Formats: sequence, C-alpha cells, structure tokens
Amino acid sequence: MPPQQCTAKLEERIMYNEKFMLVTFELVEPSTLEFKAGQYVSIQVDEAGTRRSYSIASRPDIDHGFELAIDVSPAGVGVQFLQSIPLGTEVSVLAPLGTFVIEDDPTEEAIVLVGTGSGIAPLRSIIFDLLQVKQEKRPITLHWGLRYVDSLFWENEFQDLVERFPNFHFHPVISRAVDGWTLCRGRVTDCLSTHELVPNAGYYLCGGKPMIETVVTLLTDKGIAPEHIHHEKFF
Repeated sequence: MPPQQCTAKLEERIMYNEKFMLVTFELVEPSTLEFKAGQYVSIQVDEAGTRRSYSIASRPDIDHGFELAIDVSPAGVGVQFLQSIPLGTEVSVLAPLGTFVIEDDPTEEAIVLVGTGSGIAPLRSIIFDLLQVKQEKRPITLHWGLRYVDSLFWENEFQDLVERFPNFHFHPVISRAVDGWTLCRGRVTDCLSTHELVPNAGYYLCGGKPMIETVVTLLTDKGIAPEHIHHEKFF
C-alpha cells in the first residue's frame, strides 16, 4: 500500500491524564484509508510544511478515520499544533507509512509486544486487529512500561481483552510504582527478565531508542534470533 496524500478533519481530542492525549481524525479526501496495524501517519503541523509522525492506534478495519495517542510532555511543534487547532480543522496527512507490522512468519508461534509510553499506540492497533478482527489463536503477550501509575490509560481495555481472549496476557510495568502496586515494577527489561521468555515467538518493540537497544540486547543474550526481533523507534 503506497502512501497517499490525504485530508483529515479533527473530530475529537481527549486528555487521558497530564501526559497522554487521544486525538481522533475523520478522513475527508479520500474518505477511507487502507493501512496495516502498526503503521503510522505523517501530519503537516505548520504552514512551512513541517511534519510530525504518529503511529495509528485504531484498528485497520475502521478505515474512515484514525486515532493517535500523543505524549504531550515534550511540548514540541507537533504537540502544540494538535493541542491548539479547533475541532473540525482539516489537516494534510501522508499515509500509510512504516513497516512495523506483524510478519507473516509461520515459525513465530507466539507474539510478544513490548512498548513504553506512547509506543503503546501501534501495539494497541496490532492487538485489536489480531484478536477482534483476525481471531488470532496464538499466544499474545503485552509488556507496557510507564514511569507512574497515574500515567496509565487503556488498561481497562486491555484487561477486558484478557477476560475475553484466553490467549492474551497483559503486564503493565511501572518504574516508579507507589506502595501497594502489586504488578511488575522497574523497567520493561526487569519484567522480561522475571518472566520466562516465550519460545519460538516474534518480539515486537516500540519506544525510545535506549529501551529498544536494551531489550534487543536482553533478547539476543537469551538466545532470541535477530530475525525474530522487530522494532519501531519513536525517538
């Protein structure tokens, strides 16, 4: 699917907490967008033509628009643009972009997704597509790392999937957990070290460069072949 120039209209903007925001766009021209779970869009964020890229968080079968999960804390030009434009504003979009998609590899008998921060966005799209649309039966495990418990969002969605799909497992990981937090503490690498690695799995990583490099080293040291480690870098 080659990228195409699109026009999209801002439909909704929701602040989940002080750090993360959901932005929903509706396609104007063309009226639909064909993409794969894990891909991203490039949005023009000023009159000079500056662009910023954001992974699509919604399912590919919902092709009349797309959702983005934005970390607002950097407060860069893209964040300022998406926070300030009025609802109904039309923006220029180039999409779909990227190759961070589930590989058609029969040797990957399970799928392990590792994300930090807003790196959860493409993983959410992948998870919803695999479970709700494709009825995937392979084991799927999500490790999602955040600094604070208060920064969590979508945790109820993922927990609902855990209850509905016995092959889905969700491990939120909090690096600065408060007293009483009973789940994984520390970084996602600590969580991966604690849990036994899934054999014959494909590992899909999305987050900052340091996390990607650390997890790749961990997986490689534990015998995971490089061809089964797939990653997207946000920073």
